[in-house]
Amino acid sequence: ESNMGEPNKLLYSATEAAFVASVSRPTLYRWMRLEGFPVVKIGNCTRIPVDEFRRWLENQAEVRADA
Repeated sequence: ESNMGEPNKLLYSATEAAFVASVSRPTLYRWMRLEGFPVVKIGNCTRIPVDEFRRWLENQAEVRADA
């Protein structure tokens, strides 16, 4: 069964990840350089794993709340 739609998307592009996180693309690219940010290189493409990205965002919120 081919599921080419959005429901079970595994990877975001930088543009998609920025949209999901409600930040600008430059902010997302800055995050991508941070240690621990989930990023996958596939050939010349850089993608962000959906589940790991959500976890990373949740962890950042916890760090801010604890500060």
